[in-house]
Amino acid sequence: MNALTTAKPTKLDQLRMEILPPEREHSFFASLPAHVKPERFMRNLDIALMQNQKLMALDPRLIFREISKAAALGLYLDPQLGEAYLIEAWNGKAKRAEPQLRIGYRGLIKLGRQSGEISQIYAHEVHATDVFKASLGDDKKLIHEPDIFGDRGPIVGYYAVVKYKDGDTDFEPLTIAQAHAIRDRSDGWKAFQAGKIKSTPWSTDEVEMAKKTAIRRLVKRIPQSPELAEAIRVEDAAEHSDGVAIAAPVPPRPPLPPVPPQQRIEHAIEDDITDVEHEEVVDEDDTGAEEDKQDETADPDTGEVTDELPAGADEFDDTAFFEKLEEDMAVAADEESVEEVWTEADPMARFENDETSQAIAMAIKKRALKRVGGKK
Repeated sequence: MNALTTAKPTKLDQLRMEILPPEREHSFFASLPAHVKPERFMRNLDIALMQNQKLMALDPRLIFREISKAAALGLYLDPQLGEAYLIEAWNGKAKRAEPQLRIGYRGLIKLGRQSGEISQIYAHEVHATDVFKASLGDDKKLIHEPDIFGDRGPIVGYYAVVKYKDGDTDFEPLTIAQAHAIRDRSDGWKAFQAGKIKSTPWSTDEVEMAKKTAIRRLVKRIPQSPELAEAIRVEDAAEHSDGVAIAAPVPPRPPLPPVPPQQRIEHAIEDDITDVEHEEVVDEDDTGAEEDKQDETADPDTGEVTDELPAGADEFDDTAFFEKLEEDMAVAADEESVEEVWTEADPMARFENDETSQAIAMAIKKRALKRVGGKK
């Protein structure tokens, strides 16, 4: 007698079932943007997990939290596309490794182009022997003439350029000092310097990270959609978070981001630039933390530290509000629960005179309703 045998589920199969159980699949796939195919999204997730085996040992609920962010933005986790990455990061407060979504600058470019107003966006490094001229004022111009086949010397800076369909252009220069100031404020870099992680994108791919930084500074000035605003917020949060304490069984709050985006946005994009984002975590206590610097404020673009809070500093409280709203919406099981969370938070009253913040709150609610199959 031939006995029927059933293939034993692999570790990857089991993890995938824990991340996205059958009862959650329908609502998750229904929330995907039209251009994101469920099969491809899950195939990319499998590849991301297999390429970084340490992710497979992390809490499946936290992995679901992070991939939900990528899905909402319409970004694939395919390393070859470079739109978004799932990495292992260290949560200092929880003292454990957690998954973390990082937005590649191909993802930022994709989201920028979706505004419908942009024809091209890119970034380059500038070497010492390159011809580089930049004119500011009311007639901005940029000339970059590299000797591609000669000895160009060391890198002396970077820049990003956007070209609109109406012919207008804009650009963002970035000096080495500015790039390093931003790098030095990165929690990933701080953890690397303290020996808590073995590598960081800034240590392995500084050129790509610097070009990404120039792109990030530039996209804040282009027409933005809620998706691009959210992508900037997610990436800023990942760069500058101190970790958030985790409390089961409720899915934990993601790292606290900085100021919510101040501009309305409009859509998404692609480019031929690679952004490798991978951090290996060393399993050790979160020791050697820096002294508290509550009285100092660093300018997010220049890195200059001042003793005064900048205008709008109270927006950090608003950021915590958005994080709490997202967390509560993430565990809402149906439309009624979503409305209860919305009523209790009452963001429209909180941001009565702030249309941008109201729009961000509405986008969070809309995603939650779409996830549970409620009205849009």
